[in-house]
Amino acid sequence: MMKTKKTINGMITLFIFIAMLLTSITACGFLASASWKEEVKLSDGRVIVVKRRIIREGGGGELAMNPTLSKPKEYRIRFANPDGSGKIIEWRSTKKSPRTYPEIPLILDIESGRPIIFSIVAINVGCEIYTKYVFHNGAWGEEKLPAQFEKRTTNLFIKLGVNMPKFVNLETKRKGNAEIGYRQSIRQVGPNRQVCGL
Repeated sequence: MMKTKKTINGMITLFIFIAMLLTSITACGFLASASWKEEVKLSDGRVIVVKRRIIREGGGGELAMNPTLSKPKEYRIRFANPDGSGKIIEWRSTKKSPRTYPEIPLILDIESGRPIIFSIVAINVGCEIYTKYVFHNGAWGEEKLPAQFEKRTTNLFIKLGVNMPKFVNLETKRKGNAEIGYRQSIRQVGPNRQVCGL
């Protein structure tokens, strides 16, 4: 009887410790979302300011490789339609890799008067695929990309983490996106729809 009571007390103590640990992790901002404003240069030369956000969740690998104990759950981009209407448009990542990481937005631009976004997501170990979204009639729709298409340079900030600055201007982005360690497949979109090994 005494052993059972000690076991129950030990389990309660462990549960309280885990709850406190999770609370402190959340309080420290590890699981909190990060948001910032970012200058984006469109292909026609205009510069717009967008609001970006990363929603995080628990998980994402061992503590040694992932001290935050969290990973991105969703990426969001909000901006005023550059057509002058002032209408606010929001894009949210929808595709996920087999390891449940969300697609990463790489390019925001305007084509034929419509906002577009290119993203990339892993489809299996070592292979990723680009996706193109077009905003039309108040909603985002996927536009199938051909196997090969014109290569474009990424114009969104790819240096994503938990400690994002509050504002990213074009120069900060240029320097951040050029840092060693970022693979070519996120520094540019295309020329192949599927990229393996880069």
